[in-house]
Amino acid sequence: MPSPSPGRRPRRLMRRVALSLPGLLLAAAAHAAPAAGQCYADLAATRNFTLGLPRHAQPTPDGRAVLFLRSGPRDTTLHLWRFDPATGTETELARPTGTESLSVEEKARRERARMSLTGITDFTLSDDGQTALVSQGDRLMQIGVTTGKVSDVPGRGWIAPRLSPDGTHVAVVRDNDVHVVTLASGHTVRLTHGGSETLTRGLAEFAAAEELARPDGLWWSPDGQTILYEEADSSGVEKHYITDPQHPATQPVEFRYPRAGTANAHIRLGLVARDGGPTRWVQWDSTAFPYLARAVWPKGRGPLTLVVLNRAQTEERVLRVDPATGQTTTLLTERDPAWINISPSGDGRGRSLPRWLPDGNGFLWAAERNGHWQLELRHADGTLDHAVTPAGLPFVSLDDIDPEAATVTVTANPDRTRTAIYRLPLQGGTPVLLTPEAGLHGATFADSGHTRFIDSLSGADGSAVTTLRDSAGHVLATVPTVAETPTLVPHIEYTRAGTRDMDAMIIRPADFKPGQRYPVVLSVYAGPGYKEVLDAPRLSLESQCMANHGFIVVSLDGRGTPGRDHDWERATKNNLIDLPLQDQIDGLTALGKRYPELDLDHVGVHGWSFGGYFTAMATIRRPDVFKAGVAGAPPADFGDYDTAYTERYLGTPQDDPEGYRVSNVLTYAQSLSRPLLIMHGLTDDNVYFENTMKMTQAFITAGRPYNLLLLPGTHMLTDPVLRAHVDDAREAFLAATLKAPAPTATN
Repeated sequence: MPSPSPGRRPRRLMRRVALSLPGLLLAAAAHAAPAAGQCYADLAATRNFTLGLPRHAQPTPDGRAVLFLRSGPRDTTLHLWRFDPATGTETELARPTGTESLSVEEKARRERARMSLTGITDFTLSDDGQTALVSQGDRLMQIGVTTGKVSDVPGRGWIAPRLSPDGTHVAVVRDNDVHVVTLASGHTVRLTHGGSETLTRGLAEFAAAEELARPDGLWWSPDGQTILYEEADSSGVEKHYITDPQHPATQPVEFRYPRAGTANAHIRLGLVARDGGPTRWVQWDSTAFPYLARAVWPKGRGPLTLVVLNRAQTEERVLRVDPATGQTTTLLTERDPAWINISPSGDGRGRSLPRWLPDGNGFLWAAERNGHWQLELRHADGTLDHAVTPAGLPFVSLDDIDPEAATVTVTANPDRTRTAIYRLPLQGGTPVLLTPEAGLHGATFADSGHTRFIDSLSGADGSAVTTLRDSAGHVLATVPTVAETPTLVPHIEYTRAGTRDMDAMIIRPADFKPGQRYPVVLSVYAGPGYKEVLDAPRLSLESQCMANHGFIVVSLDGRGTPGRDHDWERATKNNLIDLPLQDQIDGLTALGKRYPELDLDHVGVHGWSFGGYFTAMATIRRPDVFKAGVAGAPPADFGDYDTAYTERYLGTPQDDPEGYRVSNVLTYAQSLSRPLLIMHGLTDDNVYFENTMKMTQAFITAGRPYNLLLLPGTHMLTDPVLRAHVDDAREAFLAATLKAPAPTATN
């Protein structure tokens, strides 16, 4: 999906431009506080003060150690660490060595995963917790968790590795085929042959990795004897080429990009023995259900299970697979006339729903029942037994099943802006709160350990802390951090706005003076899949930096955004802009009536990706409200965005041309009358630069002035100098065009 921010989950100006961008930067600099640039520079250099925090922390099955990745406070190179909670000591298990070499395929895979850090970017533990497999670029290492012994896995060019459950083998992809390496001997077996740029084995295709939250294309059987792999044939998918203007002698890179209404990759699943042999193909109606959303091969007696969707994403089936024959049986069918949201993917380490009970007599499943997510226990044949989570506590993710205690641990929403972790009986009952601290919590358990878990908290008090807790939620230890303390403190007021009771967030300057009026900046996403207003102030440091330079920054969650209820999110079906635009304006208007410090005569708007799309629409269509906008990487024409995302909300261009017309920035381009700055990376392979090119051409044709800042790079802005420049340019543009960079007194 279009990402909400270049930092988080811009040519010469055309005719009739009143003021050039360099002029804007100079004009704004005259009014900016002396530390304006330093604030953004610090945020960029520290990735919003997240560098140095523990990442992917995971307890060992016995709960006696925690493994995690961590970089320095101002570098992006991750190392693998072991933390002993009993003594409070940490040990570096592995550090990156040599030069990182990434293939085109691995770069694309990381872009899909929004992975921008370097070094040791991932690790996997064996079931006994004694062996860790770590990845650095295209090389692999195995680490003895208790011994600290480091051994290189023979060979280079490996991507997408998956460690066998017993820690003795690794399934991995090279040259678009699946291989298995025996770790003790280094012996390698190539399981598939004939892979090419358009026929890949063991990798998730674009739609799954980008839009379905499925990064995997390889799965081990619980006994480690068989591998399930995806084969993706993208030969029928449109060719797109990306050229790097900084290196004109380099050939363009070809991508197979499934644009809305065009062909997707054709996928199928194969089962092959670890030591090689013929492939048994899994059989389901992939013509009617072409999207593979999840594949789960559980430990215990539960079966290999798939979750598949039709292309319109209005019907979803849970399939039981017989590995011996590849035959499938439908266990459960879900339907929604608008679209189906895929069941949450658990803790992000492959523990997806459905989750089978160890005895195989049933499985846990989640669906949006009665308007909200709930966790359900279903019989082995798919029929409903009962709801596990109560109706008043919307389910977020399943974190653990403890079969001996007959309990589950879940993350849920105590309110619309927070998450918390609860334990409750498998048979249903009163949830027990394990994490009383307000904010956003995320739990990680070991696969076979139920007594201790990691809690990653972005706190309502502005903290960011990773703790080891026991089964009752008591904090046993805090995983060490080397992150810098933020140099600015968020001044956020959370409230509700308008007749629709929208979640709203108001960020005032640190030196806010009652009785003065401030220009307002709407920091916006306003689209599917992302909620702006969350009680986690660390997510709003960029907005606080902007506010500290003479603005009040506002964010709102209107119709079309998640986290409220089924109908609220699906209100924008077949029209992605009209209701969100009206809601943002209604919310601003309501807040302006309540808070006289909001100068609604001077309102600007900015956002990235879908937020950039919204910004362009708002600036063009409602110049009475928005006096200027800064649109980052906007998908201007959703006919040029990908199938799995776009068709979920708009259908295909062939089926609903009107929906695409009303949702297209180009439809309204001739009406641009306010200053608009567009920023876009020239090598963006998510929202292709053709979107901005089409938009600027429409402005030229209509004789409309615009501003353009071209960026080297992709959809993510990972270079700190570049990101700080983008932040400075955004603020400078808004300060100059809103004509009120300094607050004015009220009457």
